[in-house]
Amino acid sequence: MNKFTSSLRRLGIRRGDLILAASLLAFCCALGILFLINQPKPEFVSVRLDGMEITRLPLHRDCRYSVGGNTIEISGGSVRMTDADCPDRICVKTGSISRSGQSIVCAPHKIVVTIVGGDKNPGYDVLTN
Repeated sequence: MNKFTSSLRRLGIRRGDLILAASLLAFCCALGILFLINQPKPEFVSVRLDGMEITRLPLHRDCRYSVGGNTIEISGGSVRMTDADCPDRICVKTGSISRSGQSIVCAPHKIVVTIVGGDKNPGYDVLTN
């Protein structure tokens, strides 16, 4: 017996335990890869003002858009608020977003910028009673 095997035996770890741990690790890695592959690709930026969608901009085309004193910039597949005339400027401090479902919110102006995937009918995130 080598040192590694004898130290595992002293800890009470058997070969079957190692096989089980390696199998669980491989399963989790495969599940993570499948999750990343099956995510919808973000395609649009939805801009809402006071709860109503006022425009939908393509995420792949670089542009600037102004709404309610705020400037929205789409560049390189991500979106951010570059300027805002609200007092706290939390929307500007949020930085860039690039994945489906992420949002930038400007509460004083009631503006919500959300990245929307190409899926017209996305699945539910949570179901409650």
